[in-house]
Parts: sequence; structure tokens; C-alpha cells
Amino acid sequence: MNGIDNSISPARATHASLWRNPQYRAWFTADTASAIGLAMKGFAISLVAFSLTKSLPTAGWLTTASLIAAQTADVFGGTLVDRHRRKRLIILNAICGTVLWGAVFALLASGLLTFPMFAVVIVVASTINGLLGNATNAMLRSIIPTSDYPKAQSLNQGRDSVISLAGSPLGGVLYAFGAWVPFAVASIMYAIAGISAGMLHVDEHVRSAIRRDDGERDARGSFVDDFVAGWRWTLRRRTLMAMNAIAALLNFGVNGIFEAVQLQLVGSGVDSVRIGFVSTAVGAGMLIGAVIAARVCDRLAVGTGLVVMSVAALATLAPMIVSHAYPVMLVSSLLCGLPVPTINALLMGFIFAKVPTDMQGRVDSSSNLICMLPTMFCSAIAGSLLPAIGFRATVTLFLAALAANVAIVLAMPAVRSIPAADHWNEAEL
Repeated sequence: MNGIDNSISPARATHASLWRNPQYRAWFTADTASAIGLAMKGFAISLVAFSLTKSLPTAGWLTTASLIAAQTADVFGGTLVDRHRRKRLIILNAICGTVLWGAVFALLASGLLTFPMFAVVIVVASTINGLLGNATNAMLRSIIPTSDYPKAQSLNQGRDSVISLAGSPLGGVLYAFGAWVPFAVASIMYAIAGISAGMLHVDEHVRSAIRRDDGERDARGSFVDDFVAGWRWTLRRRTLMAMNAIAALLNFGVNGIFEAVQLQLVGSGVDSVRIGFVSTAVGAGMLIGAVIAARVCDRLAVGTGLVVMSVAALATLAPMIVSHAYPVMLVSSLLCGLPVPTINALLMGFIFAKVPTDMQGRVDSSSNLICMLPTMFCSAIAGSLLPAIGFRATVTLFLAALAANVAIVLAMPAVRSIPAADHWNEAEL
């Protein structure tokens, strides 16, 4: 904040207050265990798919199918999350994760897993996570005050960075030991998430009414009424829709390049440990970026952060056009991760602060669909183009999306003018 000596860090005081909250500690443990489980199984999916089929397009399309299933379910998941007790949904999601990934572990370990069986489990697990996964983030609004959210988000970004830093090489080592091991670890992590969620004792303020457009509260409506109300609320916020469109291009460009990198390495026969170190490089960049985010996210304007992120994504990944050497991939990945925690904290904090508590799940799901719709096809596009046109041409396609995003951000003053956190109450979503 302005006028305060940074040597007495307000971030430190806020972090301390968060850790003194037992409900936040239980929430953070559940969220962290789920994130570790996601990292473990996520790393191994394309490797297992390729080992079962020996086909890059098939491995790419399986990842795309899982994303389509998750995003389709997420469209309805936000309404589900807003209508039911979020703690119960978190526990149910953890139980499903424990059972499904435990089944993959058992089938792989016994040599009985076939590609059709694996594909069914992946799609089913993605669908369940799409329906229930938003409950964790939506519940945070009932645990901490809005003013603490940017700092809580910076903590989450730091946590995610550590998981990326250690998770992928660890996943590579575990996979090298046995293809079933990452899935066994994922199953255990989801079990821990369910146990931690069971320790939450929070007044969730479960809705018994719906906030209508005229500001009045009417009797609780049907699922369809709530679903339509959520989309109507989202689509009428011009700044939110602009931010979603920008995020969609960023996600498509960045994720497309990283999908191309992973599939290129898989197809080239690179060992799983070295493949994992690409995600480690991203995680290292994000870990450094999370330290920066904790210091600046209270003061940096959202619009400025979005411009920086857009330019940085294009600039840091562009060297892959010139070379697809492994060191170039690592350095570009590390640099690309640096600004991510700051912009995530700013964008998510701004939206979190402006969306009513009873709309958190629905706005999150509708925004996620818009932001992730092009990204769902990144793996399929990369897997199909790599054998046909090569790595550099494939990367060029995704970089073109990032270049278009930079032009859009610079041309939209409504987005560039979104202020810092202490002036969010003056800004429109």
C-alpha cells in the first residue's frame, strides 16, 4: 500500500493471519493434496497413452477428449456448486479421484490396462472433476475476507509453483520406476484431500434464494433458472467478457506450445525424467514469480499486469521458432513462468472481489468455458500437426495467437485501465 515502508511487509502480516485460521489451513491442505494428485496423473497420461498406442495423434486426442469432458461438465458444475454444500462436493470429488486413479494404478500394475479402458477412466474422471472441482475455490469466499484474497492467491501460486518444480521430475522418476506409480500417488493424494476437507467447519451460507437482475431476492429457483441467471450475469459484464477473450488467446497460445514441446519430446524418445524437467523450468519461473507477486499484487494495476503478461508470453516463447533444442525449451519455459503468478493474482483477485458470493461457482464455470474453449484442442492440434508440418511450424501457429492477443490488449483501453486493488471498488466488471 502507498506510504507504507516495505521493510514492514503487509504481506507478511496477512500471510500470518491466514495461517492462524484453522479453516484456511484445512482448505489449503485439501487444495494442495488435490493439486499434487492432479500433477502426478496429468504428467503420466500422455506417456501411458503413447505407450499403449504408439501414436502421437491418439495421445494428443485423448488429452483433448479429457479437456472437452471437463469443460462441458464445468458448464453445469458452477450451478451445482452454487446450489449445494461445497464441503460435501469437495469430499465427493476426492472420493471419486481416489477410486478412479486407484483403479488405473491396479490395472497398470497387473498389466491388464488397455487403451479403451484407460480412455474411459480419463474421460469419466475429467467429467467428475468438471462438475465438482469448482467447489474448492468457491468455498474460499466463506473462509477468508475479500481483502485477503490477493495474498491468498499469491500463496496458492507459490504452492502451485513448488508442485510444478518438483512434481514433474518426481512424476518422471516415479514413471521410470513403474508406469503405475504416479497413479498410485495421485490416488493417495485425493484421499488426503477428502480427509482434510472433512475437517472444515465453515458456515457456507448455502443459498436459499437467487439474486435477480433487479436486485431483489426471490424464492429459490430451479437448476435451469440458476444456470441461465449465471450466464446472463457473466455475458452482461463487458469488462469480464473482454478479460475472458484475452485469457482464451493467452491460454491457447501458451498451452499449445507446451503441448507441442511435450509431444515432440515424447515422439523423439526422450526419457520421462527429462520431459518432466520442462515443467520444472516453468515451475521455477513461477516460484520466483510468486515471490514477486506477494510484494507487488497489492499495488500493481490489473491492466498493466495484463499488458506485461501478454508481451512476456510472446517474447519468451518466440525463441522456439529458431531452435527446438532442449536447453532453449528449458530457458523459454522458465522465463514464461515468471509473470504468471502476478497476473493470476490480479485477475482472479479482481473477479473474486466483484462477483457476489452466491454467484462465484456459476461465474467461474462460465468464464472457464470461454477461457478454455480454444485450449481444449491444443493437444489434438499439436499431436496432429507435428508429424505433418514439424515442430517450428506448429509453434508458429500458436505464437500467432499470442501476437494477436498483444494487439487486442493494447487496443482495449477499458482493460488497460483496470486499477490496483485499493481502487477496485471504483471499477466496473
